[in-house]
Amino acid sequence: MVKKTPKTDIWWKNGVIYQIYPRSFMDSNGDGIGDIKGITGKLDYLNDGTENSLGIDAIWLSPIYPSPMKDFGYDISDYMDIDSMFGCLDDFKVLLQEAHKRNIRIIMDLVINHSSDEHPWFIESRQSKDSPKRDWYLWQPADKKRPNNWISYFELHNAWWLDKTTNEYYLGTFTKNQPEVNWRNKDLKKAMYDVIKYWFDMGIDGFRMDVVNWYIKDENLRNNPWKISFSPPSLQKHIYDRNQPESHQICKEIRDIADTYKDKVLIGEIYTNDVKEAVSYHGSNNDELHMAFNFNFLFQKWSAKSFYNSIMNWYNLLPTDSWPNFTLSNHDQPRHYYRYKKGNDSDARAKVAAAMLLTLKGTPFIYYGEEIGMTCEKIPKNSLKDPLGIKGWPIIRGRDAERTPMQWDDTDNAGFSNNTPWLPVNKDYTNKNVANQKNDPDSLLSFYRSIIWLRKRIPCLSNGDIEFLIPEPNKILVYKRIYKQEQCIIILNFSSKTIPCPINTAKNYNVLLSTHRKKDRSIKLENLKLNPYEIIIAEQENT
Repeated sequence: MVKKTPKTDIWWKNGVIYQIYPRSFMDSNGDGIGDIKGITGKLDYLNDGTENSLGIDAIWLSPIYPSPMKDFGYDISDYMDIDSMFGCLDDFKVLLQEAHKRNIRIIMDLVINHSSDEHPWFIESRQSKDSPKRDWYLWQPADKKRPNNWISYFELHNAWWLDKTTNEYYLGTFTKNQPEVNWRNKDLKKAMYDVIKYWFDMGIDGFRMDVVNWYIKDENLRNNPWKISFSPPSLQKHIYDRNQPESHQICKEIRDIADTYKDKVLIGEIYTNDVKEAVSYHGSNNDELHMAFNFNFLFQKWSAKSFYNSIMNWYNLLPTDSWPNFTLSNHDQPRHYYRYKKGNDSDARAKVAAAMLLTLKGTPFIYYGEEIGMTCEKIPKNSLKDPLGIKGWPIIRGRDAERTPMQWDDTDNAGFSNNTPWLPVNKDYTNKNVANQKNDPDSLLSFYRSIIWLRKRIPCLSNGDIEFLIPEPNKILVYKRIYKQEQCIIILNFSSKTIPCPINTAKNYNVLLSTHRKKDRSIKLENLKLNPYEIIIAEQENT
């Protein structure tokens, strides 16, 4: 049994969060780029209050601030406005209002480890060594060699970049166009905190905070030790350019700001596969982030045992009053439909993955298009847009394939735009789209809708404790969700084989949702044969 946590009606604990990459969701003005009005126009698809909609509870928007788009919005030139590519501030306020009418919360991306080199702060900082904002960024004298061996993540280059205006180096860990800010400067810190208050005052419901564990760098700028790796950005142990203890104090201060408002959430991207490091950003007294992403779960292979070990490691490391979350895809990683595909079994596997994601204890995050099984088709070289793919390390793939336009229907450009989209639409859009799946009871979209709305009706699926019934699973995950007197059992067969259910009990269960059994059918688990990739969600009958 996982440690119990107090029952609560807090929206970000009970809800389902849906990530939208705005450039790729819906284009309303025909320029080939998704925009805010496009998102507003699709709110009823996401949740119109009925089971005909997907039923999500919150939207996380990837960055929509003004930006030169050298890293597609993660290089921000103004933290308090909207890029004209996506619309204007009034468009955003309408989106906020219309979303709230539908009980959909809005979470914005908070990218405060670095800014664009076109941000007025950096323009002023680089003008002279005596600039009032000089210390808002990380500058070092240009000696014969660069300050240390830190690596730029996106470019085949040291992370220190020479600025000829003052003949000094500035730090840009992602690209030279994304200078790192100096969080040790009190004025910079206040300016960033004012940004947070500005959006909270406007009425947004929370932030997803980008690369939280990168905020503070080693004060002495020591070299990272080298290590053997097939991935160039992983050739170093990131001891001194990430994961510094002072980052936790920043999180506590941001949490203090959030707590002065009502019902706000802070979600951190702790970019590491180290579960202990990710957990630490909840704080020892639940006084930092409300949730931190667990990338270890996202990186698992298709295996019930692997997922189980990752899940239990996460649960067991979390402090008692902290809340878990789970995601299988995002804008930086290949979609999980693509990662776990297996010929004709691909949809069945996708349903197993969805059932796991949406029934574990913790907040599920869905990346746009997962609900219809969008995949990652190869992008032609002349259509690449992501700097990581164009000028990055030679053996590293870009991220364009997981950012392709949403597939709404089988018309030109998948119904995303009446103009040429900024990225090519997946070629499978003519048969894999929302219009084709919305009325098909056996489709992946229908399955997502069914299980999300089931979570709303059955409190134990969103708010209950969890107990795994097979401590060393091989090909099947079996667990209970328990809330007050209510119990549900979830059985997930990760195998393409027919397998006996390993649970022997005389108790009767009523089927709530299944891929192979009728709803409301009474079943016993003893001697039960599980079909390939079968999913059963059943409620224990009262005796």
